[in-house]
Amino acid sequence: MRVILDTGEYNNIWDKINNTFGFKTPCKDKNGIWLSFPAENKKYRLNSVFSEEQEKIINSIFCRVNPNNMYALDWQHDCFIYDPREKIPLDYWFYDAERDCNVYFPSYYPNGDYHFFASLDWSVGLYGHPWKEEIIVVGKELIQEFEKVKTALNITEL
Repeated sequence: MRVILDTGEYNNIWDKINNTFGFKTPCKDKNGIWLSFPAENKKYRLNSVFSEEQEKIINSIFCRVNPNNMYALDWQHDCFIYDPREKIPLDYWFYDAERDCNVYFPSYYPNGDYHFFASLDWSVGLYGHPWKEEIIVVGKELIQEFEKVKTALNITEL
């Protein structure tokens, strides 16, 4: 896992989300996150907060579908490039002495802010809306995997 500290890299990522996918913050659009994706996508209602076991299920799906580095982006917080094979535990955090702050790795459940977990080429991803308690799963293979475990994840197709 690597925290994205380079301002140019960070801005390029968020420019892509804003300009290509049409993300608007709640201040600009009360509907917020619901973006325009070029790939097949499916929206789900989150019926409960994900447990550690459910987080592991999603992580294992990413390991199968995209076993390469991915973005873990948490709007207005630290963002990361990570490998889903790292098996980062739920509620993982560490103290960054250089910046004198705690750094929190986001969960797959959007617990308070918008989040984006995406392959580096943006072909697959999981995008979450915290207040609507919804996610969008992007990419045919990723959708197929989510369909297999939607009962275990306690999600409902919208």
